[in-house]
Amino acid sequence: VVAIGDWGGHNDEEPTTESQRLTAVGLRRKALELDASFAMLMGDNFYQHGITGDDSSTRFRDTFEAIYAKLLPGRPFYALAGNHDYGEGLMANVSAQVAYSKRSEQWRFPSLWYKIQRDFEASGQVRSLDVLVLDTVVLCGNGEQNEDFINEELRFLGDTYLDASSGQGLNRRQVAAEAQWAWLEESLAASSADYLWVSGHYPIWSAGSDGSQQCLIDRLRPMLLRHGAHYISGHDHMLEHFVYEGLNTFVVGAGKECCYPAVNVDTTPPNAMRYMLAGDLGAQSRPPAPFPVRGGFASMVFGAEAVDVALHAHDGTVLYFAPPIARRSRAHRGAAPAAPAVATFATEQSEPMPSTTALIVA
Repeated sequence: VVAIGDWGGHNDEEPTTESQRLTAVGLRRKALELDASFAMLMGDNFYQHGITGDDSSTRFRDTFEAIYAKLLPGRPFYALAGNHDYGEGLMANVSAQVAYSKRSEQWRFPSLWYKIQRDFEASGQVRSLDVLVLDTVVLCGNGEQNEDFINEELRFLGDTYLDASSGQGLNRRQVAAEAQWAWLEESLAASSADYLWVSGHYPIWSAGSDGSQQCLIDRLRPMLLRHGAHYISGHDHMLEHFVYEGLNTFVVGAGKECCYPAVNVDTTPPNAMRYMLAGDLGAQSRPPAPFPVRGGFASMVFGAEAVDVALHAHDGTVLYFAPPIARRSRAHRGAAPAAPAVATFATEQSEPMPSTTALIVA
């Protein structure tokens, strides 16, 4: 499976970009080469202001089906919401993206936050993977100027959360955020998977124009460390890898262009950066890019004892191989009871994978 963020065209009048189309072809090439199991779409699925209609919007056809689904027929694409999916200054309809799951054979967006589970065999060993998919816009907001829009768009969740927290002085987004934080902590603690990953739109650390996200530094990072999980995201239009205090975080936000300038290096921990694709066509990359890069994506190969993560250019060329990331220790893989479902929680569980040398996630 391939992972890509910030891929959603330019606007309603220009529903794709040339760099997006080139990167989709490279993603297809690598997915077929690796026999990828599924794809992760890490937000900002529809620029500039999300879906403004319902689940029959032509943007699903023009920006997703014709660009990705057509190139990889039969492969599931697991989506999450980014700030542009909530309108970014205008009212959007994020619920249309959830509803579209019922129309499309390949678009998987069962709820705003949910869990993907996979079992597989690698080198004769049975292994398991849990991916917890987050809505970081709900968790952290998108500035005061967008709070009313987000609150209105979340009405489709109903009033369960608000009724349960009456008198606490929280708005709809904030109440949903606390419910999601609680679900995340319970799900992390309950996971006995060999590999535990979390994905969201906003990054924890990033050197790009949008920079690091303090909300996630304060609340998500400690959870990940406590449970032996790692994190992959989008938002800044670049490719990055950070390792800090044993936590691996990746930014894969170059789905439609490359790349934002590296103007926020000082918001990242000293000596934590392992790789960065940044600047126009990769001009500020560390180490330097081998050629002008139009976009990028990630691949993840899960083996018996470690996962190999690679960051790719638009044509599929490997720009960076991360050192192997070991599967979780026994101490982290507690057998806690399963987390209870909440209103916007869903689980996507596959049949056991056929016997292979690795499960591929990209």
